[in-house]
Amino acid sequence: MKRLFRQTIFCLVIGWCFALTAYGQTRAVRPIEFADIPATFHTWLKEQGITAESFAAYRQRIEAQTAERERRGEWEHLIYYGLQSSRFTKLPKIEPALSARGFAQKLKAEERIRWLSANEFSPTTQQLPPEVNARLAAFQQALPSKTKDERMSYFQQFTRNVTDLPAALRREYAATMQFLYQKEFQAKPTAAEIAALYQSRGHSTDTQIEANFAVHTILTILKSERPALKLNRVLIVGPGLDFAPRTDLLDEFEPQSYQPFAVADALLQLKLSDETSLQIDCADINDRVIAHWQRVNQRGTQQKPHLVKLLSGVADRAEAPLSEDFKTYFAALGKGIGLTAPLKPPAQLADHLSKSLAVRPTINKTIRALKLNVLTERQALASPYDLIIVTNVFPYFSDVELMLALTNLAKQLGETGYVVHNEPRATASAVTQALHLPLQHSRTVLIASGKSAPLYDFIAVHQKKTDKKSE
Repeated sequence: MKRLFRQTIFCLVIGWCFALTAYGQTRAVRPIEFADIPATFHTWLKEQGITAESFAAYRQRIEAQTAERERRGEWEHLIYYGLQSSRFTKLPKIEPALSARGFAQKLKAEERIRWLSANEFSPTTQQLPPEVNARLAAFQQALPSKTKDERMSYFQQFTRNVTDLPAALRREYAATMQFLYQKEFQAKPTAAEIAALYQSRGHSTDTQIEANFAVHTILTILKSERPALKLNRVLIVGPGLDFAPRTDLLDEFEPQSYQPFAVADALLQLKLSDETSLQIDCADINDRVIAHWQRVNQRGTQQKPHLVKLLSGVADRAEAPLSEDFKTYFAALGKGIGLTAPLKPPAQLADHLSKSLAVRPTINKTIRALKLNVLTERQALASPYDLIIVTNVFPYFSDVELMLALTNLAKQLGETGYVVHNEPRATASAVTQALHLPLQHSRTVLIASGKSAPLYDFIAVHQKKTDKKSE
């Protein structure tokens, strides 16, 4: 018996060590320090009261703010689900932005001022539009029921310790509508005002296929310039999960995430990597997103394909048609990582591009998830990344936070590695220069045309050029 016990312990230890090796034994994470920040920015930080002595306290404030924004973001998703889902009620769906306008119109002038200026506004039932009250009541009634719906199951856990759920739903509805109203309906907010809204709102996991079109475009350019280039170790910051977006919720489909698959597909189709060498890490602060990618990885370990239902977030309509380049991209998407097949979308989205994709288990195994706050943390890597991709994440950061994130990411990048992002702020250019990440290319790609509001996306790529003399 003792021998069997010792053998069991030995096997567990060996298995644990093997797991660490397989996942990357240098998965240690350390916090950013004041000394990590380029001296170029020390004066800038000190002007804002951030010194070497106060930096640890400043970092702790960021971590606390991140946790709070994460909590608020999850409440936003709950409200969007409550307004739009067809899983728990047959009541008509409510478009969130229009609901924000309706709520504003229902409030008295002094109430509206207080709502828009307060960090927290607790409306009464009478102050909410009747259709909102009906939907939130239906959601609350359905919440305790047994369910196989992944979204509802998550919200059951998320709200399990809320003591006064009706009041919490009204309060969080008001907070969610505040952001939408200020962004969509207040008198022509400037770019700076919209940026400030994003830098204070809750963190969102919204994601769409369109964001990957620009990434594919910039990777194609890199391949054309350097045919022998290999990008085998990749970090994706904020891979996203289409859980409960603020518009066009499709809860006919289970929650899906696209970017890691789209990146793997681009790298393999462009021959920038191969399946035996490719490794994609997904860094996020959201446990729900991390759990999703852990399940995908597990399916690969079990030699099971993963089914993804691909649907364009933008419709292809005569008055605003999708660009031919985007249509070509969508048609080829997925062919490098699995088998595609036709997919019939819901009737209301019949004018969106669609198809299904069965991802090969070998691809699923290459994608791994880790919890990492890029504002305050970095990994200690024996083998740094060849490519880091950050799309639709930087807008949530202030200028100082953007500098911290880029500083952390630069330290995880190989000597000639690349950073790809879609942040057009001048701060990004100044910081990347100081970090020896000069701009290599930037592009604006057309996703959909139309006379009224054509849809473009911006993308930039920087390559690390370490100046040994300056170190």
